[in-house]
Amino acid sequence: MKIETITYKRVKNLGNYENETFQATATVTETDNPETAAKILRQFVNNQLYPPQTESEPDPDDIPFDAGATAPDSETDNF
Repeated sequence: MKIETITYKRVKNLGNYENETFQATATVTETDNPETAAKILRQFVNNQLYPPQTESEPDPDDIPFDAGATAPDSETDNF
């Protein structure tokens, strides 16, 4: 069997019933290894949907926690 093109598609769940889809297609030549091409496509698509974090970018899921913080007193909040 001769493989001429490889397509990789991934869907990212954004929450609230929303998603983002990214798809990439590569043309494979006779000298290309199809398995290697597939791995490269997969890595490319994943990096588009989930970009690698650099040192300068804060992690949005890393919420600072003050160890000395306490819960607010519910009796003083008159909501």
